[in-house]
Amino acid sequence: MADLELASTFTHDDWTIRYGLHEPHPTPPTTRPFPTAVFIHGTPWSSTVFQPLARALLSRSTHRILLYDLPGYGQSQHISPSTKKSSHDNQFSGSTSVRSQASALAALLTQLNLTGRDTSQPAPAIIAHDIAGSIALRAHLIHGCDFQGLFLLDTNAVLPWGDGIYRLVREQPHVFLQLPPAIFEAVVRAVVRSAVHDPVALDAGWEEKLVAPWLGQEGQKSFVRQIAQADDADVREMLDGEMYSRVRCQVKIVWGAEDKWIPRERMEKLAKLLGNRLEGLVVMEGAGHLCMLDQPRRIEEEVFKWIKDL
Repeated sequence: MADLELASTFTHDDWTIRYGLHEPHPTPPTTRPFPTAVFIHGTPWSSTVFQPLARALLSRSTHRILLYDLPGYGQSQHISPSTKKSSHDNQFSGSTSVRSQASALAALLTQLNLTGRDTSQPAPAIIAHDIAGSIALRAHLIHGCDFQGLFLLDTNAVLPWGDGIYRLVREQPHVFLQLPPAIFEAVVRAVVRSAVHDPVALDAGWEEKLVAPWLGQEGQKSFVRQIAQADDADVREMLDGEMYSRVRCQVKIVWGAEDKWIPRERMEKLAKLLGNRLEGLVVMEGAGHLCMLDQPRRIEEEVFKWIKDL
């Protein structure tokens, strides 16, 4: 089956955001609007990581599918040349922080009448990976978007954020901007490979798909920007305000037992903060950070069961 295209555009804060809203096909007869499943990728990924899962869900003819690339990622790296530099060392145009991403998500959902505030269209079901968990939670808790449910895959919505290469990029972005292209590409490939448990998961062209957006001069700058602009304050605001206890929908968490990026204790801390809104924490053996590539069939099963029970 061909990839689901991001054929539509939406402008927010001078970013041109590419997205695709896909209807079930064949469309079963119904007088009610289809609920929508929204897939939100993390860093340094794109909606590409969700293509197989999104296609599988669409084929079940139960939900519309919304896929988009976060501003500054994948096909959404274009920003108006008139945009002022961000406040981060005045090196980058535009913001890719969690705060900005949550604002963009809320604006996109508003544009598509998917905030859950209009009774003519059901609130969307959200599937979020990695940093997208924090993005979705801010859109929900701060921007007032209502969700039918939240499915969080290997997401870090508590502190601290990142270590290793991410800490180095945040501390020394100018160094990574100056790396020769071949050396920088090697860094990106190492990051991608560290996100899977089984190297075979990156066969069938996956490594090339995930690396491609970050190659070349502009890609290198985009990769560094999205790490350099990560701001702990965007999550600390929710933690200090004890906002997670005010989540208005059920939340399911899946964590890959071989995830080298996010330790189990952070997932358990998030689960505890969600209180009675936590539907369950599933520990998936044989899965790394990109659990949807390591264990695609099992992730499908978990998502299908969750979304059916909403």
